[in-house]
Amino acid sequence: MKLSGRCSNRITQQWPGIGGRFRSLVCLALTLAIFVVWAVPALASQPSAEQALVLLAPGTHVDAVIEAIHLGGGQVTHVFPPQALVGEVPPDMPLLAGVLAVHRQPVDEATLATLAGPALRAAQVWNALLTPLEAPISLGSLEAELVDDALVAAPPEGMQPLSMDLAPDYYQTSEFFIGRVAVGIILPESDGSVDPSTEDWTAAERTQMLGEITAGLDWWAAREPNAHLTFVYDDGTAAPITTGYEPISRPYTDQSLWIAEVMAKKGHPGTSYFDQVRSYNNALRDAYATDWAFTIFVVDSSSDSDNRFSNGYFAYAYLGGPFAVMTYGNAAHGPDNVHAVASHEIGHIFLALDQYYSAYQPCTRRSGYLGVENQNSQYGACLSDELSIMSDQFAAYRAGAVDEYARGQLGWRDSDDDGILDPMDTTLGVISADYVADPEHPNVLAFTGSVQDAPYPSPLRRSATINTIAQVQYRVAGGEWADAQPADGTFDTYLEAFNFRTPPLPTGELEVDLRVIDSAGNQLSQAIDTVSVVDPVDSILDTTLTSLEQQSDGGEATQIFYSGQGISSLSYIAGIYYRIDNAAWQPVAAEDGVFDEAMENFILTIDLTQLAPGEHQIQAYSVDGEGNMDPSPATDPIFRQASTHYVFLPLVIAAR
Repeated sequence: MKLSGRCSNRITQQWPGIGGRFRSLVCLALTLAIFVVWAVPALASQPSAEQALVLLAPGTHVDAVIEAIHLGGGQVTHVFPPQALVGEVPPDMPLLAGVLAVHRQPVDEATLATLAGPALRAAQVWNALLTPLEAPISLGSLEAELVDDALVAAPPEGMQPLSMDLAPDYYQTSEFFIGRVAVGIILPESDGSVDPSTEDWTAAERTQMLGEITAGLDWWAAREPNAHLTFVYDDGTAAPITTGYEPISRPYTDQSLWIAEVMAKKGHPGTSYFDQVRSYNNALRDAYATDWAFTIFVVDSSSDSDNRFSNGYFAYAYLGGPFAVMTYGNAAHGPDNVHAVASHEIGHIFLALDQYYSAYQPCTRRSGYLGVENQNSQYGACLSDELSIMSDQFAAYRAGAVDEYARGQLGWRDSDDDGILDPMDTTLGVISADYVADPEHPNVLAFTGSVQDAPYPSPLRRSATINTIAQVQYRVAGGEWADAQPADGTFDTYLEAFNFRTPPLPTGELEVDLRVIDSAGNQLSQAIDTVSVVDPVDSILDTTLTSLEQQSDGGEATQIFYSGQGISSLSYIAGIYYRIDNAAWQPVAAEDGVFDEAMENFILTIDLTQLAPGEHQIQAYSVDGEGNMDPSPATDPIFRQASTHYVFLPLVIAAR
C-alpha cells in the first residue's frame, strides 16, 4: 500500500462537473465525518460474554480440548500451540482434563508474572483483545490516494505434476476463507552484516504485533460465523530471525534478498523465495493439521522516519498467498492501527480484490474460488458502492463492513441458504457397495464400500474440497440407523472406505440404505442394494424327495416309491419326517438303519389306495443333531386317478 492524495479524484469520478474549490469543501466535510467515526469507541474485535482464554497444562492434546469445546457448543478461534486457546467457551462447560485455567476477564499482573512462553503471549493478546481500540487515524492521511497493494506471486519453478487429488494441492494454500488456518508470523532482524542495522525489535513491539495480527484475524472470524474460522499461530514474535539486510531501508522489491535468507534459516532453502515460503506454509499446514496456511512478515520500522520502504510501500499482500508484508510503524497510522491494515491484506491472501479507485480494478474483474466480480470497486460505474474493508480499511474496520462482492471472492456465499457456504456445499456420492453372506449365518451380511465428497466446482481455479467424511450409517428395511466403520480406523478424508456387518436379518427381500454425513453437515441418503435373505437353517439343512416308480394292479396305480436324502452342513441327520397333505408328520427310517451321518438316505412307499382320487402333496423334512429343522420341506405332487367301472348289458335281438 502506498499513499498520496485521494479524495478529489473520487469526487471527480462521481461528479465530474464539480469545480476544484467545491471539491475541496466536500473533501473537508468527508474528512470531518470520518474523524467523528474514529472518535466513537471501537465496535470490532470485542470478545462476547462467552469468550475466554483457556490455558493448558504441558503435554495436553490441544486438538482434544478443541473438539471437546466444539461438542459443548463452543468455537475456538485462536490457537497458540501448545499452551493456550481463545474462543467461545460456554459458561456452564465443565473444566476439561488438561485445562489449567479459564479466564473470562483480563489476566491480572500477578497471574501474568507466573506465565511464560506461548501462555504468556496468549494472555497478553487476550488482554489486548479486551481493550477498546481507540487510536484515531490522523486527519492528514485521510486524503491519501492508494495504489494497488494486491500483488501476484511468481509461479512455481519448473513444471508441476497434475494432481488427481480432490484436496487442496501444494500450491493451494488459501483458496477460500473458511475452516482452519495456520498463520506464520516472521519478524526479520537485521544483524548489520550487509546493511547498517538501524532497527531492533523490542519484546514489547513483538508482543504488540502478535496482538495486532490476532485482532485483525479475530475481526474476520466475527464477520462470518458460518466460515467456522480457527487460526493456529506459528508465533515468530518469540524470536526474530536475523538477516544481513535492513529491510526497511530498501525498496520492497528487494524482499527477495531478506526473505530468502530468513526462510533458509527457518529450514526452507531454495532458489525461489516464493517457493521457500510455500514450503514453509505447507509445513505449517501439515504440522497443525489445518486447511490453509499463509505467512505475514512484519518489518521493524520504529526508527524509520516514515515507516515505509524506500519506494513508499508499507503494506502489501499476494493474491491467493503465499504471504503479506507489513511495517511495524504502519506508515502514518502507527502500530496501534496494524489490525485494520492487516485485515485488508489478509483479504488479499484469500483472493479478495482491491476496491479503492487508484487500484484500477474494474467492476467486471473476477476473483476468488467462486469467480465473483468486483462490483463494489470505486473504479468504474459498478453495481454497488458500500463501505468495505477492501476499499477503506479504517472506517470499514470500525463498522465491521465487508461488501457482498468481497465476501463472494472470499468464498462467503450461501446460494441455497442452508447455512453451508458454497465452497463447503459439496456433493456426496457412494462409489461402491458390495456384500457377502456369512457362510455359517447366511442372514448376517457383511458390506464393504467407499464414499466420496466431491468439490463444489470453481469456475476459475482448480476445484478442491476441505470437507471430510464424518460419518457413514446404514439401515435395513427402514429400521434404525447404525454406524458403519472406517476401513482405516478413522473417517478423516474426502474419500473413505467403510464396512459394516448386519445383525441377523429376517427372511425376505430387504432394502439396505446408506447415509453419509460430511464435516460441513452435508448429507446423502441412498438405497444401495436390495438383498435376498434366507433362513439360516435353510442353508445348513436340505431334504430331497425323488419319485422312483409306481406299482399298479390291473392298470390302476396302487403304490408309489420315493427315495430321498437328509443333508446337514453343520451336524448329523437325527431324523426325517414326512406327511401327505396336512396329515400328522410320520417318521421315516434311515436306509442304513440308524441316523448318525451328515447325509442319510431313505425310501418311502406310499399306498395310493388310501388316498381319495385327485391331487395330493407329499412333504419331507430333516432334523439335525443340534435340533435344527429344515424350514423348507421337500415337496412333490401325487395324483390318484379315479377308478374306472364298466357295465356289460345283455344283447337282445327282437324277432321280426
